[in-house]
Amino acid sequence: MEIWERMEFLRKELEKHNKLYYENDAPVISDFEYDAMLRELEELEAKYPIYATPDSPTKHVGGRVNEKFSKVTHAVPMKSLGDIFSKEEVMEFLSRVRESVGDAELSFVVERKIDGLSVSVEYENGRMIRASTRGDGLVGEDITENARTIKNLPQSIDPSIPYLEVRGEVYMPFDVFLRVNEQAELSGDKLFANPRNAAAGSLRQLNAKVAAERELSIFVFNIQAIRGREFSSHAESLRFLADLGFEASPGFIECKTDDEIWNAIEYIGESRGELSYGIDGAVIKVNEIALRDKLGETAKIPRWAIAYKYPPEEKETRLLSVEVTVGRTGKLTPVAVLEPVHLAGTTVSKATLNNEDFIKEKDIHVGDMVVVRKAGEIIPEIVSVNKDLRPEDAVPFRMPEVCPACGEKVFRSEGESAIRCLNEQCPAQIYRAMMHFASKDAMNIEGMGPGMINLLLNADMIHDVADIYALSEQRETLVVMERMGESSTANLLASIEESKNRPLSRLIAALGIRNVGVVAARTLAKAFGSMDKLMNATILELAALPDFGMITAQCIEDFFRKDSNRALVEKLRSYGVNMEENGGGNTGNAWAGKVFVLTGTLSRYTRSEASELIMAQGGTVSSSVSKNTSYVLAGEAAGSKLTKARNLGVTILTEEEFEAMLAEASSQAEDESDD
Repeated sequence: MEIWERMEFLRKELEKHNKLYYENDAPVISDFEYDAMLRELEELEAKYPIYATPDSPTKHVGGRVNEKFSKVTHAVPMKSLGDIFSKEEVMEFLSRVRESVGDAELSFVVERKIDGLSVSVEYENGRMIRASTRGDGLVGEDITENARTIKNLPQSIDPSIPYLEVRGEVYMPFDVFLRVNEQAELSGDKLFANPRNAAAGSLRQLNAKVAAERELSIFVFNIQAIRGREFSSHAESLRFLADLGFEASPGFIECKTDDEIWNAIEYIGESRGELSYGIDGAVIKVNEIALRDKLGETAKIPRWAIAYKYPPEEKETRLLSVEVTVGRTGKLTPVAVLEPVHLAGTTVSKATLNNEDFIKEKDIHVGDMVVVRKAGEIIPEIVSVNKDLRPEDAVPFRMPEVCPACGEKVFRSEGESAIRCLNEQCPAQIYRAMMHFASKDAMNIEGMGPGMINLLLNADMIHDVADIYALSEQRETLVVMERMGESSTANLLASIEESKNRPLSRLIAALGIRNVGVVAARTLAKAFGSMDKLMNATILELAALPDFGMITAQCIEDFFRKDSNRALVEKLRSYGVNMEENGGGNTGNAWAGKVFVLTGTLSRYTRSEASELIMAQGGTVSSSVSKNTSYVLAGEAAGSKLTKARNLGVTILTEEEFEAMLAEASSQAEDESDD
């Protein structure tokens, strides 16, 4: 291939992957692979400048603004960082900096490079006024409402500061990521590849409720602009931000010598397996602000900072077998069973194999030595096969032609990578459907966990989700079952009875319609008001709903077109399950305009239940306390939110006071309905 052809190929590939990463939040290659291509293009452009182009991806940040969001022009450009990959390159960077500043007193700060979405947040007179994504570095997207849901982002700061703009990285902690994907799997939704994609996808939702449910966090790492204050060093500015209430670049290390800097990089790399969030490198920054100004910057990157990227840790291990699991929607998922290997801080014994196409592309055989790494530092994946070590008796893996759970023939629809079992009586699907139906975000039936569901299925006491409501007729059988007794039986049946009064949105979510999660279920309940109207809605009515489209609309229509699903709804109705959005209790607007914050452990409600009660009366639930907060509902072990509420003079409610307010609001709603 000619030099110019190679450069053109790299430019097109990088732009394609920029779009997938920054705009679609769905990368298909690792950061390491992307960085290698970018580095090659930079080297070729330096060697053959005649073939360089002004719009090359080496000269701009990759993102573009989604037209669904308002545009924000950054007063201070949000630049990227140059990447380096070796100790030699670190020393070259330090040498260049020292040569440029001469005899000036020089120090550095080494920080963790959080793997998330870069944002700007602005404050005027102590109040947060705007948050925006980086976009292309010059123009980003207005994500203010979504940013207000970030639990550790201050909504207000010291009002004596006229203006402050900070830059930070929004991320999703590992435990939240696992929970989000676990819920997505139960709902039959697409899984996120890694926490970075999950954070970016959540923050760029048009519906702020989605962002709130994803429990995002932020680390702030720079002051972009400030009025009324000056700083001599970066470390001083980080401590100032921490005093204001920000989580400011936790674990940053101040250094002077080259050895101190490299030791800091190694320390951060060695300890990243102990962190609760993902990092993909360490950032080395000149500490002295005046020297930064002297060093300057290019159109894309500052000359006073650099990012050292850790290579993804990879290990070889033996593929012992492949298990195929069946999800709630009938999707077959292959999972590699490995000889245990220590990787990125944990012992890995299983890895995702994605789907049939992935297995064929990698030419995976049972018995192979495979290279494993953690995607996004959390999900183990097979990168490649070491065919030189393939044993003679290694067997090519093929996806089964029949369902491993029920033995029925499986199918793969045209245009889909997933293979599915279409048997509605498949025991694996029934089990998953039961789990989803009883889960916290659906009907929230306490005591109906995996063990209980298996017990009931094995005893042939339930065959579909509606049978859960017939268990009250089998009380005597339940009492004598393993791990039950009078008390456990009474509690389970009480929870089942209570779940009948959940709002319609909960029931819609519990039915497990493909592509319909909690937020979409609320939209449907609000739009149609009753199960009957929803079941008879046209595909065009469904597709016209906010954040819906033809694919989701088709899934809903397909679900209710099936006689078996309509029969299930009628069976649920016959047991007294609520089919109206307002049927689960009085609703009104008594709390319209009121903002509630929940903190601590509530004894009488789950947080989801309390939130629904608030929203049913027209109130709003926020994740953080600010001057705009009307009430804080505080349970046991309430922490910093309670302290902040007291400092701001926000009304603090006990659960008893909340219930009294709720009774008054419900009474008001009854009076209005009588009128």
